[in-house]
Amino acid sequence: MKKNLRIASAAAAALLAVAPVAASTVSTVLADTNVTVEGGTAQSTTNKATLKLSLTNLASLVVNDPASKATASLSTPVLPAGANVAVSKAQVYTAVADATGNDKGKVGSGEAVKQLDNTTTTYYVAAKVTLTGLSASTDYAITANGTTVTVKSDATGTIANFGIVSDGFTLNDTSKLGAPYLKENRTGGKAVQNGTVSLGNGQYSVAAIVAAIRGAYAADITDASANKATASFAHLTQDVRDAVKAAGITTKADANESFDKPAAPFNVTVNLSATNGKTGSAVITVDPTSNAADTTYPRISYYVKGTTAATKVTVPSANGKEASASLDSIDNLVDSSNKEVSFNYVPVNGTVDTAAIKSAFSAQVSENNTTVLDVNVDASKVNTKVAGKYPVVVSATNADKKTAKVTFMLTVGAKGATYKTVQSDGDVPVYKIEGNNVTDSKTAVKNGDQIAIFGEPIKIGDKSYTRINSADSDLYVESKYVDGTFKPADKVAKKVMHNAFIYDKDHKRVGTKTLAAYSNVNVYGAATKLADGSLVYQIGDNEYVMADNIDGTVRTLTHNAYVYKTSTKRADRRVLRKGAKVTTYGSPYKFKNGVSYYRIGGPAKQYVKVANF
Repeated sequence: MKKNLRIASAAAAALLAVAPVAASTVSTVLADTNVTVEGGTAQSTTNKATLKLSLTNLASLVVNDPASKATASLSTPVLPAGANVAVSKAQVYTAVADATGNDKGKVGSGEAVKQLDNTTTTYYVAAKVTLTGLSASTDYAITANGTTVTVKSDATGTIANFGIVSDGFTLNDTSKLGAPYLKENRTGGKAVQNGTVSLGNGQYSVAAIVAAIRGAYAADITDASANKATASFAHLTQDVRDAVKAAGITTKADANESFDKPAAPFNVTVNLSATNGKTGSAVITVDPTSNAADTTYPRISYYVKGTTAATKVTVPSANGKEASASLDSIDNLVDSSNKEVSFNYVPVNGTVDTAAIKSAFSAQVSENNTTVLDVNVDASKVNTKVAGKYPVVVSATNADKKTAKVTFMLTVGAKGATYKTVQSDGDVPVYKIEGNNVTDSKTAVKNGDQIAIFGEPIKIGDKSYTRINSADSDLYVESKYVDGTFKPADKVAKKVMHNAFIYDKDHKRVGTKTLAAYSNVNVYGAATKLADGSLVYQIGDNEYVMADNIDGTVRTLTHNAYVYKTSTKRADRRVLRKGAKVTTYGSPYKFKNGVSYYRIGGPAKQYVKVANF
């Protein structure tokens, strides 16, 4: 090995006592702590091991960041049966080389990088792994980030200090334009905020879901200029892995992270990133039922204008549960007699012509039953107060409760406007501006809306505003939500452990909705404090829940305590001893016996008397 290679400190290079590595979802700061193992380990039935070292936070890295800001993980290593893996600390390099001397694998070449100083250099993360629990003095084929090396274990069944290097990466170039979004992966595919993939037999695994999503959807960038950034899935496998875990699905110890067929669909929040550092997300529903053709679903038809006669199009072409299709253009729709049907370009403050939409679509009971079905039009997401493009869903449901859907984008406002996608953590207020007087119009746009903008931004005070609706409109939104400068906070799914009210920034109730105990909620960033000192998580625009309802509070028992499920019945035979640390959630409950109890777990009911703390 080259003498100037600085993969880790001496202690790390020696690798602390090697033990089985458990699954972890916490990334590790390079050169500060060990690289984590994501997704647990899978067992191979041969003398083969597969390792992949990955950078996990590229979207957050910019020029002049210290190299120690980078984070990495060893993703789902596949090991020979009975083997364990330990990972050293890691550092960043600008070149890699094959290891020399007694070492194997690939290593960082030259001096380790201390600072990430430009957008043109290709960087690599380098670390070392040690495998134990192998057969003594035996050849093993180790594939690390695509390169396979044969290595012999020593007399103790150990392969120590095997070099592993990540794929090369370059820093984000903030001068590049555009924001990432999800689109259908087909010719003419449209932008989507929500999507669906279905699984068939043999497809119940993390790897199969990743493949299905990549097959149906792709990341794209909003800008079309020569200076546009490029977009990609930020960490799709980890997104799928997190969603599977959140759905309560247990994966098996194999390379594909397979699992038994789920009982119900579940959602995957797919994170997107661009090479200018901007991020985005979309939600894809994973349906455990295959979407192979099912002739018992309804069929929806519409007509496209032709030279002499209308052309009939029937969708969806492949049916499945909640079968759906997307219509790319509605400007050329006609009725069966080739007569134009006009319902697009709804005037601002106008009304969606649902009757005209219905006249453009027809439905029948199933593939082979031509009995006519009524079509339903859902235009609830159309905001006629703000010029933009909004999804409308046309659906038909038969007596079997099977539904087919067609989705298209309806335009509010004049044809030919410039549209920008709203990026926010929640609702974005629309303001009325007269002179330098800014007032709330009492309407809002939502994250993901595509709204029409006009002219150059204006500045009032320390805020920039962009005109919407028309060139002479007096309505504006803050520019940061439509010019790509606002970066939505990372969403993290957390479980609510205690019924939770929703509050605004002034700690006042928002509506009457309550988040139910044991439900999941997406929070933005870390817990923060309101003006009155209350520790909260943000869940939307000016919407917060008390952090104690999610994270709980660690308390010390001053007396031995039973765990109850009702005022008269114990949850189990446990006795919690005096001095024990117990996490309680939310405010106490007062039972019918007049005694107050803290919730301590779930989803089974578990309570401890407040008096025992």
